[in-house]
Amino acid sequence: MNGFEPWLGDVTVSQGVWRFERSMDIHSDPYLRDHVVEGLPVFPAAYLVGLMTQAAHRVMPHLQVRGVRNVRFVQAARFKDDRSLQFAVTAEPHGTNPGWLSVGISSRMAPPRAGFPPILKTHASGEVLLGAPKEPTRRFRPLDFSGAADYAELYALPKEIQHGAAFLAGLHYRQPTRDQLLAVVAPPGRPQRGWQPNPGAPGWPATLLNAILHVAFSLGVLSNERTVLPLELESADLHTVPRGEVQVFARLKAAQNGRQVFHVASWDEQGRPVGIFRGFTVQQVP
Repeated sequence: MNGFEPWLGDVTVSQGVWRFERSMDIHSDPYLRDHVVEGLPVFPAAYLVGLMTQAAHRVMPHLQVRGVRNVRFVQAARFKDDRSLQFAVTAEPHGTNPGWLSVGISSRMAPPRAGFPPILKTHASGEVLLGAPKEPTRRFRPLDFSGAADYAELYALPKEIQHGAAFLAGLHYRQPTRDQLLAVVAPPGRPQRGWQPNPGAPGWPATLLNAILHVAFSLGVLSNERTVLPLELESADLHTVPRGEVQVFARLKAAQNGRQVFHVASWDEQGRPVGIFRGFTVQQVP
């Protein structure tokens, strides 16, 4: 393990359902210390999507992760002191849509006192598409970020969230209009090794998902001047994982009652698509 990516636990299979389970805490997963929300390490929403793609890929390793849809972020996974969570990821083929798998993520935590039941939480659910490998063609024009602002300015917002080395993927950004944000991101802490140091690793890198979606998250924070919480992701097309820098364009599509919906496009240094995200929805925190 590279210390920046989550991973699945031991697997059992029953009646077509794959269940991956393991204990998780700030020692087994040190990257958690680099994502602190209001004083507590929190498992990032994008990392939940990363675990979904890992689980689906483990079920069908001969195929390639091609996308996700209907992702719902239900409850945050918070880590207090040295207490661990028993993380469980379940995956099963979709009965009516070949190539699609339904994935759910939940956890169990020991009760604070003896005699009480364990604390059970559902964190996320969604569907993952797998298919034959497909080489993406060039669709975007790479942008010049010379003279752009330092992305560190965005990591400083909002004040409720503190980021460490495992999450510092952003390099530069521009905000051409109030509802648009452009950025360039790179593998955090390991530019020579790329986003996926182990080419045989299952799924799509959580660090790459997080780096791309953080651009939309930052646009939401800039628009509201306060933090936001991720609610859902309508769909995403996931292409070949690049090695180096990725350029990202986030655009606000709708806003109502403190809820914002973004579309996000990303491409590599040759202009080939990396990930296209639709309906990434966040909610303004009062």
